[in-house]
Amino acid sequence: MIEFKLNRTTLRWDFSFFAVLAVFFWLDSSGFGLTALAICAVHELAHLAMMRAFAIVPESVTFYGAGIRISAPNIENRALAVQASVYSAGCLVNLLLAGVLWQFPDLRSAAAVSLFTGLFNLLPVGEFDGRRLLKLFLIARVKPENVDETLRLCGIISMVICTAAVIILGREAGFTLTTTMIYLLIMSLRRV
Repeated sequence: MIEFKLNRTTLRWDFSFFAVLAVFFWLDSSGFGLTALAICAVHELAHLAMMRAFAIVPESVTFYGAGIRISAPNIENRALAVQASVYSAGCLVNLLLAGVLWQFPDLRSAAAVSLFTGLFNLLPVGEFDGRRLLKLFLIARVKPENVDETLRLCGIISMVICTAAVIILGREAGFTLTTTMIYLLIMSLRRV
């Protein structure tokens, strides 16, 4: 793992991040990879910008095979509205960017990637923004002892729906989509 400190934040690059990037670019014959990478970077930068707006310093930013993880343990001490603002920032920016890009016919594929990225990250699974936002919603409305099980159930239901949609709508799902769905299904079944 490559690691260094930038002010008070530790930046980490795991080998799996480079391995996934290498395979991704190796399989990418369309040049689509750079667009997708840029849109994912915009997503994460939106989270960091919102954290900065609320004076939240990330403890670490880790680049690993499944994506980018921003760790800021002190965020949980903030008001639910502040947490929701930080967690939703990436998805909102992706959705707004999709709307802007859609206005230009040559950039419609990038708009689709941005839309997909924003919606995909709203899934209530694993470490996605959707799970964190749903947890904030449940904390305010469900008995504390039921929050984790409700989150898990919502994750399983969403993955069953997504898997059914892929099977019904995308009869010939590609390797990437299939492996992503398997990964997310496993994440939804996992007890956190």
